[in-house]
Amino acid sequence: MDMDGARLLANVNDRAQRLFEDGYRIRSLDGNRHLIRSEHGATYTLDCAEKSCTCPFFEKHGGRYSCKHILGWRKLLMTQKIEMARRTARWEAVEQAITIEQVLQSASRVLQQRLEVPLCL
Repeated sequence: MDMDGARLLANVNDRAQRLFEDGYRIRSLDGNRHLIRSEHGATYTLDCAEKSCTCPFFEKHGGRYSCKHILGWRKLLMTQKIEMARRTARWEAVEQAITIEQVLQSASRVLQQRLEVPLCL
């Protein structure tokens, strides 16, 4: 491999590591095929069994080099799952905080009525 090929592969590998951060999302079609959507809305089909992709880079190089989607799909999938779990956990925490705040406000109203003294929480 010449120096230009090595640079190309290093660049592709670097880009593969940050697919999620660059706005890419993945959706599994079955065990081997996945749809990868770019931040601009372009969608590519990745076939892990055949190690092929419909992106322009893969088609341009005729499968000689792996594209960033082939190299980074596992990390993209895991990162996306982790982010969804974080969002779910944050949402549950917000719901719990709202519930606790509602309970405290209700208790405060009851105490104010019984004591006839305004309370500040």
